[in-house]
Amino acid sequence: MAKILGIDAAGKGLSLAVAEGDKLLASACLNVGLTHSQRLLPQLAAMLDAAALTMQDIDLIAVTNGPGSFTGLRIGLATAKGLAEGRGIKLLPVSTLEAEAYAVRGMGAYICPVLDARRNEVYTALYTPEGAEIWLPAALSPQALAEKLREFLSGNSPHQVIFVGDAADLYIAQMRQELPGAVLIAPPERRLFGALGCAFLAGKRQEDALPPERAEAFYLRLSEAERNRNAKLAAEADK
Repeated sequence: MAKILGIDAAGKGLSLAVAEGDKLLASACLNVGLTHSQRLLPQLAAMLDAAALTMQDIDLIAVTNGPGSFTGLRIGLATAKGLAEGRGIKLLPVSTLEAEAYAVRGMGAYICPVLDARRNEVYTALYTPEGAEIWLPAALSPQALAEKLREFLSGNSPHQVIFVGDAADLYIAQMRQELPGAVLIAPPERRLFGALGCAFLAGKRQEDALPPERAEAFYLRLSEAERNRNAKLAAEADK
């Protein structure tokens, strides 16, 4: 049975996991800010060593490929590609939002992962209590998300939604005010652990694995640098 390494560096937290079938062999999670470039490889080495594993034991690498922090996604994907190429194995990209949602499946509520997209927006989607996608990923303001959820919950059962992800803490008070009685929040230990879902989801989709060079990030929207460049080009064209 394949041993799968999951890597999630797409948000504020950094998480890693190794799964084999339905069994979790090792995991690690850090929430110390966006210093993933300095901490990912040392944390990976420490986790594997503690579990008496090496990269030679890994058969497949799964990595969250977005949406998320532009820097975090690039670090996670570049590291995963390098590790996969070094081992001569394939890579399986997994939606960051789906990986976050995995951690709270089966809790009897719709699942709404929210990742900090800055500019007063969140990257979000909606999943059934069992983890099936209902809404495609989007970047929304918290107010727009609350309005969309209010309309959805009014016509569907269950009438509760559970929030997970690195923006859950930021906006939970607002969501509870906007959606009284309908809002739950994932326990702290499940809120920033995308690598766990990444590894287990990859185990069910091994046939979708790619050569490392074909894996790409899903950014959902333009980076700030790209937006500034486009604005500059538009301004110059108007002259």
